Amino acid sequence: MFSRLLFSAIQRRKLRIVLAVLAVVMGASIASTLLTISFDINDKMGRELKSYGANILLQPSSEGAFINESELYRMKTIFWRHNIIGYSPYLSDTVKVKDTEIVLSGTYLDEEIRIPGINKTFIGNRKAQEKEATIRTGVKTIASWWKVDGEWPAPGEALVGVTAAEKLGLKQGDLFRAEFGSNNATFKVSGILSTGGDEDGQALVSLKDAQMLFEKQGKVDRVVVSALTKPEPREKIDPSLLPPGEYEIWYCTPYISSIMFQIEEVIDANARPIRQVADNEGKLLNKFEWLMFLITGIAMTTASLGVAAAMNTSIFERKKEIGLMKAIGADGNQIAGLFFAEAVVTGIIGGAIGILIGAVLARMVGIWVFGAIINPSFFSVLISGILSVGIALLGSMLPVKKAVGIEPSIILRGD
Repeated sequence: MFSRLLFSAIQRRKLRIVLAVLAVVMGASIASTLLTISFDINDKMGRELKSYGANILLQPSSEGAFINESELYRMKTIFWRHNIIGYSPYLSDTVKVKDTEIVLSGTYLDEEIRIPGINKTFIGNRKAQEKEATIRTGVKTIASWWKVDGEWPAPGEALVGVTAAEKLGLKQGDLFRAEFGSNNATFKVSGILSTGGDEDGQALVSLKDAQMLFEKQGKVDRVVVSALTKPEPREKIDPSLLPPGEYEIWYCTPYISSIMFQIEEVIDANARPIRQVADNEGKLLNKFEWLMFLITGIAMTTASLGVAAAMNTSIFERKKEIGLMKAIGADGNQIAGLFFAEAVVTGIIGGAIGILIGAVLARMVGIWVFGAIINPSFFSVLISGILSVGIALLGSMLPVKKAVGIEPSIILRGD
């Protein structure tokens, strides 16, 4: 009987139901779009931010020591190895060019690195073998915003910072001789570099060229690393004080502190965050997520008001029907149940349509803004569906309260 009444009410007032469904569709589509983006934003936006600089610095574990270049590949073997976007080692010292002292730095420009296969242990004695892989890394990967007027250097060539070039009177195609103690090397200027940082006053060559000039083969004095990270809690975490369960959660979460800890486990070096980049990235991602949730809340509130307006009009038109139902024995709970059931149906239909629209919009935003496809996750779909039904029920509360309060004797008399 209840289902027949519900179906009849929907059939007789299609226009009001359609208006309520449209209100839910608007709210659900916005919510679905923003939630889908929000759940997938950390990686996408994190990758965008990584193009503006590294967020981890590796330094030798003791003063006067160096980091072994041969150990650096191990960063790509840690638990969060896939979050290491790239790295670039440096070896720098002061050289004399045209009787003027400048800093010459050797680094990876666009280097191919071989990563040996990794044994991964599973339950019991079973193991899986990851195949050997190669990656390309260097300043082209982690500092793609650098401006080069000319060409990136080949072996025997150098990029000269814009300030250093002006100071030394060098331009693209010129040769210069770098003297370091009793050693010297001649480089051709392949291009003029502009970064807005310390590099503007330096000469940049390949790492092997710098190692030969400084006679420090296989050694580097620092490494900058670009890693995808998750904003850390406000309170500082000391892993040595964590109980086993919390330590495991911390270790398996891509906080910058846990990634640095894992790097130190495999490389003899001290890792520290480049705070300006790491902190600002975390703050920006948090603010962006809060903005997404705020807009979602506003959209949901607006949609619930639309549902309330449509439901209020429907109840006004059905006052005599409600009065008759009460006169023949229906109580307030039954009346409320009927209208709330209509709201649930409205929420389900509107939510399904809104989620589909939201998935399309999220993909379009992903392609336009991040150059990557954003697909809805199970949680974004689930939450969007719950919110759709929720806003339909929320918008129905006041109208339903009014319906429950209708006096049948007054309505049936026509007063």
